[in-house]
Amino acid sequence: MIISLFGPDGVGKSTITNELLDMGWFVFSGTDIINWPDKSWSESFVAQGIDESSLDEDKHFIEKIRRSHKLAIELQRKHEVVVIDSDPMHKTLVHDYLRSLPNKLAGKKMMKKRYNQFKEITNDLIIHVFFQISDSLDDHDQAKLLQDRVSSRGKIAYFDPKDVEESLERIHACRELKSLLEAAGEKVLTVTMDGTFDAKKFGQNLTQ
Repeated sequence: MIISLFGPDGVGKSTITNELLDMGWFVFSGTDIINWPDKSWSESFVAQGIDESSLDEDKHFIEKIRRSHKLAIELQRKHEVVVIDSDPMHKTLVHDYLRSLPNKLAGKKMMKKRYNQFKEITNDLIIHVFFQISDSLDDHDQAKLLQDRVSSRGKIAYFDPKDVEESLERIHACRELKSLLEAAGEKVLTVTMDGTFDAKKFGQNLTQ
């Protein structure tokens, strides 16, 4: 089973992945290639003096999607459950939407078009898990909480939200992505991070 996690920056995915690791699941970051089992791709960027984490090129995003999903399939042969934390497919779709703002309709159309494109290089059997702060708290309050968490990390990464408004936009973009995946017939599970996360129950829900 391959599980792919997504949600706005600061929602708490890293905390969850630590619990999933404790359950014996294999977890890897789809975007942090320096920590992939095969480090050859990452080392090629280092040799060229390129900061791969700041590359903002569509060709690179597509290659990262292809490689990360191929890696997940390879890892599945050795591990019962493989988890992609920060799937580059999700990340790229979210940023496609964000680049279309303030035209939300254009963002939705672009996200759908790109999703159809990416399906040719991704695994059809992935279970998508959407993480949200709350299903009742005001969106702006959620954005403030998310931005506080992102800011507390110290140096803000290239693709991280820079302020509350950008965190708010990511909340909306992730919801649009969830809706798109559901409309496409993908298996999507929603986890709300307003209580204690039960890793065992989470695992049971995925296998139902």
